[in-house]
Amino acid sequence: MRGYLSVISGFLLPALQLLIIQRYITTLFGPGNRKPAGIISWFLYYAFLVATGFELLFPPQFLLVWNIFMVFMISTVTRKESLKRRCISTLLIYTAWMVVEVIVLLILEAVGMDECVIDVAGSFISKMCMLLFSVLLDRYTKEKQYAEISLRYFIIVLLVPVCSIYMMHHIFLIAASHTEYSFFSVAAGILLLLV
Repeated sequence: MRGYLSVISGFLLPALQLLIIQRYITTLFGPGNRKPAGIISWFLYYAFLVATGFELLFPPQFLLVWNIFMVFMISTVTRKESLKRRCISTLLIYTAWMVVEVIVLLILEAVGMDECVIDVAGSFISKMCMLLFSVLLDRYTKEKQYAEISLRYFIIVLLVPVCSIYMMHHIFLIAASHTEYSFFSVAAGILLLLV
């Protein structure tokens, strides 16, 4: 029975992640095109997510960078937005997602859940949180116009999610090694999410 659940979650959780990413991209950039290149890029991203779900051993840094790269490529192929907006939006999506995942995993560990349950439950709960955020973002960003920003401000704004990802990754590694820092890592994650 557990084998069936892992196979089902291995195919359904990546599909849920694609739905969430698609909602964010549509909310931030509007409806996209349905060209074959866009469909192929979505399929490749799904295949990557399924492959990583079945525990192919990739370093976490590679997974993070590849996820960011794939979402950036999908938004490039399916939307006609500026390079700056695509970079900032992609990094913000994954910064928020990483912080939410870390907070959920630390809370589940603090509750004392079994490690094999934490993987699936944590992934599902973090995806549900991100789906909720996408609905809220869609609700509160309707019909707002965004002006193009200068290169200087673009670099400054881009540093916020990049630094947040870097700090949250290392805070999570510290909390995984030293459980006494679990509360600090949850508080830091919430603060970084607000930033």
